[in-house]
Amino acid sequence: MDKKAWFVVSLCVVLLGLQWYMNSTKEEVAPAAQPAAQQTAATPAPEHSAAPAATAPSETTPAVTAAPQQPAAEATTIATLTARTPDGKEVARYSFRNIGGSIASVEMLGKVINTTRPELSRTNVLINSNPNQGIGTLMFGLSETAAPTFDNTVYTVLPAQTNDKQVTLVGRCGELIIRKVYTLKPLKVGEDVIDGNAFALDLKIDIQNTSGQVMEARNWGIYAGGMNRISTDEASYYTYFVTLDDGDFDKYDVGEFSPWFGKKKERILNTNGEQLEWAGVMNQYYASLIKPSNGSGNNTFYAAPTAFPLQVKGEATEGVELALGIPEFSLSPKTADMQGGQKNLSFSIFTGPKLNLMLDGMMDEFRMLDRIMDYGIFHPISYSMNWLINIFHSWFGNWGWSIVAMTFVVRLLIWPLYRKSYISMKRMSQLQPHMKELKEKYPNDPQKVNTGMMKLYQEYGISPLGGCLPMLLQIPIFFSFFYVLQTAAEFRGAEWCGWVTDLSQMDTVFSFPLMGWDVPVNVLPILMAATMIIQMHMTPATGDPTQVKIMRWMPLLFFVFCYTYPSALALYWTTTNVISIIQTLIIKRVPIPELTKVTPKKGGKKGFFQRMMEAQQAALAEQQRQQQRNAQNDAMRRR
Repeated sequence: MDKKAWFVVSLCVVLLGLQWYMNSTKEEVAPAAQPAAQQTAATPAPEHSAAPAATAPSETTPAVTAAPQQPAAEATTIATLTARTPDGKEVARYSFRNIGGSIASVEMLGKVINTTRPELSRTNVLINSNPNQGIGTLMFGLSETAAPTFDNTVYTVLPAQTNDKQVTLVGRCGELIIRKVYTLKPLKVGEDVIDGNAFALDLKIDIQNTSGQVMEARNWGIYAGGMNRISTDEASYYTYFVTLDDGDFDKYDVGEFSPWFGKKKERILNTNGEQLEWAGVMNQYYASLIKPSNGSGNNTFYAAPTAFPLQVKGEATEGVELALGIPEFSLSPKTADMQGGQKNLSFSIFTGPKLNLMLDGMMDEFRMLDRIMDYGIFHPISYSMNWLINIFHSWFGNWGWSIVAMTFVVRLLIWPLYRKSYISMKRMSQLQPHMKELKEKYPNDPQKVNTGMMKLYQEYGISPLGGCLPMLLQIPIFFSFFYVLQTAAEFRGAEWCGWVTDLSQMDTVFSFPLMGWDVPVNVLPILMAATMIIQMHMTPATGDPTQVKIMRWMPLLFFVFCYTYPSALALYWTTTNVISIIQTLIIKRVPIPELTKVTPKKGGKKGFFQRMMEAQQAALAEQQRQQQRNAQNDAMRRR
């Protein structure tokens, strides 16, 4: 084995060891810490203090008893709403807390948290990782230099205005009476869309001044929630806060708070750009977003890094929280003749899984909502693959077989190119005797060998790029499916068959100790590498020997890359290899045309490859002429 081959082998071993190490250490987290933004008081200060004034009962501003700003009791759930599909299936449960009159959490009914650890497994994922603050809580004093305060008012339920579709809460915050109405609203989706949570909560906030002084509201915000990974089987580096600003979708990870250069940031207050259309937080599979409407938002958002506990183990793990800014407003004082000024704010809140087709059907309410799938430049291909998998799932009811069926369709679509590629490589292999003669004729002149090879390709009408097209085409397809896997909540906890019980995780059958690590034995990546080797031996070997050696190490490189990734990725690539082997067997039965020289068409338009070869030949000729001139000049100087 030469030095290059040994280098490739060593690199692969190092990469595999590094991946094992990362997997074995990524669950070690710091002790639980309190959220950075937790505060004890949240009374917005008016311009002038005034004694609380009584409020006469009315339909819009009900009479309430003034509540202390520091709650005497712990936060409790005072109301719930349950989202149901048209056929009556319960998909989500919204729990409302008395402190702040907000959404304590949204429970994804029937969704498994830990799929690889039965002893930690429980159902019903909770969205909003912050145990101390709820979504929809008002915030005061948004600043980049100090943590804001939260509205800690004790709210109560108005039974007359609360039902199975709506919850109405009211509380007194200093001299303000705040009334919040949460209304459950189903969003437009297709009839056959997979289960998710295609609902929004419309939040209307009415704020009334009961004092005898003008009250100014500056640097207010509304809490969109906190997010971290839910359990040990999720990746923490997929936790972001996201914004949509004038059609531009932006995502930010926790690295925003620890820049490469400069001081670490405890919080970010962004006031740049246009008015925000929506913003929020998300992890690998779930999102919590809030959208202002009717002038209730501006271009400001507040974000801070936090340490939230895992839902099953209680250990703290890295997370982020976000709030949207509220435009400044003032409230006129209450007088003997009229009630105090009132401000009306309205928002839409989405909390649910990142299901591509469901989000696509909800974009009438949240424009460009599907961008949280984060497919990037591969969005068109990734969206199409996700759509196709969902179609097959509606037929088979199994996500694993849906991946297999989708892969079959993809391979069927590129079959003409694959067939053409195989024939091209076969014809190139027939040129090997001619290439050998060139190398023997010009053993010390690689330029002449290269020029001669180009002439051979041109004379026999062979394109050396023809054999690469299917591989080049598969690269964006592979990465598109890779992006589908990273955020598709469909595969979370989804079984295929036999030992594959979760397509979003490794298909580990057992582990063995090695130098203090538990090394997992994953079957699908092994099958993937084996089928790649079989496919490679069935493919004609062409091109430069060094290139052939590199291609022979490709199975090992892919094996290292895919070994610790979700089993769905290895299933897709293994299926691709098996179908390619079958296609190769079919093509081998087709007789390959004899290698004959082609007659150039007179006056015909030159193809891309012919123009490229002519340009290369011209460049080589010019290089040879330059070398001759340099040699002549050197000879003249020596004289």
